[in-house]
Amino acid sequence: MKRGLLLLLALLPVAGLADEAGLADLFGRIRQGGSAEFRYEETRTLELASSPVQASGYMLSGADGSLVKLQLLPKRVIMAISGGRMVYWDPEQKQRHAAPLGHAGPAAGQITVFRSILQGHAEELQPTYDFASERHGPRWTLRVSPKPGLSDGDAPSIEISGDENALKRHVLIRQPDGESTEYRLEKTAEGPRLDYSIQRLLLEAAGE
Repeated sequence: MKRGLLLLLALLPVAGLADEAGLADLFGRIRQGGSAEFRYEETRTLELASSPVQASGYMLSGADGSLVKLQLLPKRVIMAISGGRMVYWDPEQKQRHAAPLGHAGPAAGQITVFRSILQGHAEELQPTYDFASERHGPRWTLRVSPKPGLSDGDAPSIEISGDENALKRHVLIRQPDGESTEYRLEKTAEGPRLDYSIQRLLLEAAGE
């Protein structure tokens, strides 16, 4: 569940970041003002797995900070954060878990990092995270790394890359234990009409 909820979604194309002004420009570009939906393909490399684990589905981000991961393959699973809580629902196994973010241990800090960037509040991470970027032609890469001695020891390093196609992004999340999760994302919809879908999925996950 912890890594299933770790998510970063769409970013707009950015120029090289050389100073605070560049960072301020980036934070302004990625700020999300409404709800959005993204199709994703996920590849997880696990320490104890003989081969990568594949999954796919949709991620929905709400203007209120809610985040829903609707996995469709290899089976339907809902994972979400909303109102300061984490929720997991596996209808096939009839397994449901819910807990306040404050009781989620290292997972809570990781989710806070991803949600801050997703919602365009990456400046909140500056006290404990370093930002760096590079650009080669139309391709750009943004790296977010925990500052030595300041971030949680379980904090991941994140690499987001893309090009002039603002709808597609590649996200690589590396955990301190060597495990990693790769997301290939494509924005498929946006706007207030998604709020109903987000709330419906949140209610289903919560069992209401």
